[in-house]
Amino acid sequence: MMNAYSGDDERHPSGAPSGQGSATSAPPDNSGRGRTNWLLIGGIVFIALVLLVGMMVIVVAIGGMTTDDGPFTAVGERVGVITISGIITSEGVGTLLGPRVGGVRATIRQLRRAAEDDSIKAVVIRINSPGGSPAASQEIYREVAELAEEKPVVISMGDVAASGGYYVAAPASRIIASGSSVTGSIGVQMQYLQYYELMERIGVDGGSLVTGDYKDTGSPLRDMREDERKLLQSIIDDMYEQFVRDVAEAREMSEEEVRKLADGRVFTGEQALDAGLIDELGNFRHAVEVAGELGGIVGEPRIREMRRPTGLFDMFGVTARFGKQALIEHLLYDARLERIERFMQFGG
Repeated sequence: MMNAYSGDDERHPSGAPSGQGSATSAPPDNSGRGRTNWLLIGGIVFIALVLLVGMMVIVVAIGGMTTDDGPFTAVGERVGVITISGIITSEGVGTLLGPRVGGVRATIRQLRRAAEDDSIKAVVIRINSPGGSPAASQEIYREVAELAEEKPVVISMGDVAASGGYYVAAPASRIIASGSSVTGSIGVQMQYLQYYELMERIGVDGGSLVTGDYKDTGSPLRDMREDERKLLQSIIDDMYEQFVRDVAEAREMSEEEVRKLADGRVFTGEQALDAGLIDELGNFRHAVEVAGELGGIVGEPRIREMRRPTGLFDMFGVTARFGKQALIEHLLYDARLERIERFMQFGG
């Protein structure tokens, strides 16, 4: 009896008769599986929070790297530092996961930030540029001139600060360059390309439909007329006169004195000093010391980079540069003035 009952009990633990087990048996217990799912979700959330906090710490640390002594001592009187590098353009270049960087708007934001920050007693603008767009250079010139009326502005020239690069430097309180820096190149150029004769030789025809005599001026598909040459020459002559006038005003020279130097030639730092285009020779550190003195900072001045990180990759110091601008700057570099732009620009 005991053995028979025991066997039936093994088959039907609930004690129900055979054939009714499926209807009366308890539902499967899924509490263990649900608990595992919640633990998995909780683990993912925890890891995400840890990564988020870690990213915040990194961003704060990198933000502190914009000063010379860490993120938690960004107080007190300082010298602001702004860098202008590469061809001066209106638009700047693209970044990964972030807005465009560089260009006139970014530089102007930094200049105005320095003007509004009471802890910034003077500004050093580090220039390493062969020039660029006349309009972009002129915009920065105006902003530098306005800032120099409020606070001392010291220019530190790098390898090259020529043409538009010199234009933006002219209104500063003090211009400092190394002896071998290349500067000057006061002038304007307009480049154009014509290949209509080549097209004729290979049997390719082309042209333009225009609404006026000058709408396709500079077209590579035909020879330029004399009246068109005069028109374009008058444009760059007018820009040249503006360049000369602004340099003369900023450097407190007569326009005649500037014109003697404004034939497109470049100068070394030493030659520029003799010509009156700069004020003294020295490196970046010397420029910071001079700015500190002009700004009334006692002791060795501390610096603050006025540029702020933009996109995620830019926070890690990785800027992705795309398009024609990157190709020009990195593949077609000209050691003198990077004279490879097809658009109108300041240059000798």
